[in-house]
Amino acid sequence: ERDGTSGEPGGPVPPPAVSGGLVHSVTHEGRRLEALDPATGRTRWKLDLSAYNGVGHAGGTVLLTGADGTLTGLDGASGEKRWSHRLPGHLSPSVVSFPGNGPAYATSLAADGSRTHVTAVDPATGEVRWDTRLDGQLTPVGTRRGALVLTAADLNGETNAVVRYDPRTDASRRVPLAVALPQAQAAVRGDTGYLLATGGGMVAVDLDTLKQRWRLETSVSRGSTPVADAQHVYFTSADGRLLAVDTRVGRLVGQTSIRLGAHSDRVVAQLPAPSVADGRVFAGAPDGTVFAVPGGDPAGW
Repeated sequence: ERDGTSGEPGGPVPPPAVSGGLVHSVTHEGRRLEALDPATGRTRWKLDLSAYNGVGHAGGTVLLTGADGTLTGLDGASGEKRWSHRLPGHLSPSVVSFPGNGPAYATSLAADGSRTHVTAVDPATGEVRWDTRLDGQLTPVGTRRGALVLTAADLNGETNAVVRYDPRTDASRRVPLAVALPQAQAAVRGDTGYLLATGGGMVAVDLDTLKQRWRLETSVSRGSTPVADAQHVYFTSADGRLLAVDTRVGRLVGQTSIRLGAHSDRVVAQLPAPSVADGRVFAGAPDGTVFAVPGGDPAGW
């Protein structure tokens, strides 16, 4: 699971996030951020987002990106500004973070698409931990033993490799995929990266040996970002299904029924990724429902 900056007015609205003990929700079609008390639903504080290009979260910090490349960190509990400064070399970066106490990662693509500028920022202080430029059009998708894991795409948006960058040695290694994946979304769990493409192709890559473990054709036209636990990798589909794949052998082992609702003629801009907690998998569907199923028994869904 990861938190990324998005929410630009008129664009896809990111899902709610918990920060500073409050539930943060982007409302008014991406124009406002509201921090809600989880017990009462009352608004504790709110912020006009019209001056920002994106909003994301890293632990107890809200991260705001400005059109001039300025990155601002707010206290998630109070909404007060902790720090604000411009990241050198970034015009309007995308920012993403991952679970744990690691940094947030700001990325900007070169105009010709040949290189990606990556800056690791301490979300609590705004201090730059490291800064590098890597070859290719790259997207951070997770971390593994202090290294950053990224996917690489060509100019047509097809993911063709997985890259592991270790800031301690300033070394990067690339794993070319046997078959490119159109518009792939990815997640990292332990020593494995899971990639799901538009059209349903799924690939598991060993991040230690840097070899492809397995490949599966799920026949899902559009899927969410995958989420994994020790046994299964889960994702939602455009028709409201939640699907589970065995992480060891890459076999589809369960799926829920279709949940389209009354507006099945509409295309959902952003599919919600499922969440795993306390042995259950939580997911949302286009019909507006939120449901939970036992993670250990996908065959019984």
